[in-house]
Amino acid sequence: MLKLQKMIQCLGDFMDIFKEVSDFAEANHYVDVQDKIPVFLCSIGTHLFNSVNKCGSCEFTPVEAGSEGDDDFAIDECIVRHNRAPIYTPMSMIPDTRLHIIMRGAKGSGKSILLQLFLAPKTGLLYHKDAMDLGLGFRTMVGPNSVTEAGMFGSVNEDGEIMGRPLAREMCGGFLGFEEMSSLTDASSKEHSIDMKNQLLTSTDNGRVNKSMRAGWVEYTTKYTLWGGTQPGRLDLESGMDRRFFILDIEMSPDKEQKYKEAQNKQSSVTPKERAALATKSILMQEWFVKRALEVNLKPPTGISFSEEIMEWMVRPDVRAHEVDLFRRLCLGYTMMQEEWKGGHIVVDMTPKLEELLESCLRMRKGVMEEDVNLIKTTFWNTEMTRSTLIKEVANMITDRDYQAAKRWVTSNLHPRQWYSEYKPPKKARGQGVRGPRGVKCFIGHRQIEVNAEKKWGNGE
Repeated sequence: MLKLQKMIQCLGDFMDIFKEVSDFAEANHYVDVQDKIPVFLCSIGTHLFNSVNKCGSCEFTPVEAGSEGDDDFAIDECIVRHNRAPIYTPMSMIPDTRLHIIMRGAKGSGKSILLQLFLAPKTGLLYHKDAMDLGLGFRTMVGPNSVTEAGMFGSVNEDGEIMGRPLAREMCGGFLGFEEMSSLTDASSKEHSIDMKNQLLTSTDNGRVNKSMRAGWVEYTTKYTLWGGTQPGRLDLESGMDRRFFILDIEMSPDKEQKYKEAQNKQSSVTPKERAALATKSILMQEWFVKRALEVNLKPPTGISFSEEIMEWMVRPDVRAHEVDLFRRLCLGYTMMQEEWKGGHIVVDMTPKLEELLESCLRMRKGVMEEDVNLIKTTFWNTEMTRSTLIKEVANMITDRDYQAAKRWVTSNLHPRQWYSEYKPPKKARGQGVRGPRGVKCFIGHRQIEVNAEKKWGNGE
């Protein structure tokens, strides 16, 4: 403990990290990042809290010298390792509070810039040269452009031993970024990586990796935080990504493209004196992140509660049920990254800046989530069809020809809409035409359904 205290004292004090990173990005002439940087900082905060709550039973603790066992898979040094019991157990379970991020934007919209700001080797704000060897700081990596399921989560040899060091285990306790998330999700279409998507979802949801193979099992828990970018057409929301990832919408327009050109001119004209000042500031921020991790370990939280203002915001009608936990994590991460760390019982309270961040993130998320719904609405407005036909259209347009996924999408995204209704046509009396199958029909629009139909879903008023 004395060693940790001395390290914290050597790192010194620092200002409001939200303001400092924002000012640093502005001084470097970054474009359209001011409303997104706070989400990354909150993700770091939730990562720290998750380690406080779950790392007490770390399975990667190295085997002590002289004892039996193989420690080839152990992470020798980890800044967040400890042996304390969990402090946050809603529903008598230990939740996972990591806040993974997907940035959705067209080519050239600036997704990679944000990843590089935090994770770039040597210059990234979370990077530390001694993180891998000495455990001073977080493990960070911008992932490869191509990765297989075995490379990401592991495989076994003929003797049932896990081969190599899979990426998910190597990065446990750290931050893993992918400039294009399709390098992960597209791998599931290949025979050798068919289970990639399921393993990705479970490992980001609760950290569990569990694969049954012919020669043995690949089974462990990992606590990496995943940040990635994707293009609009490649964001698979139906698969469950939307419930596990915080989605940031990065718009691209001719005006923004012009700002990029102007910013590049300014970036190339920075004087040596300004570059030296920015490099010094970057080093100070790298030290601050190490200091915060050490502070959390030295003076850990002992409990947590959310204010009534936070609770009231979470139950707003425009916040969907599966989004509540994501926004709660955002609030928790924001509190973990405040300027002064006191430890003890944490009270997550609403502040003007936090409320502004919540509103901004809600708008971005709705923009992404509503895009597919609006596509169906505008394409089939004032159209009546059988439910099976609608599901086929949704499968072709949204869920990559996955019929079962299209059925789930219709249920979760169209049923709550006032302009969508489902009903069963009335029976025809004998002699009034061929009866045929009485399948469910759908109507997209505001027409009043009469004809004594048995209405099933939607208000349709």
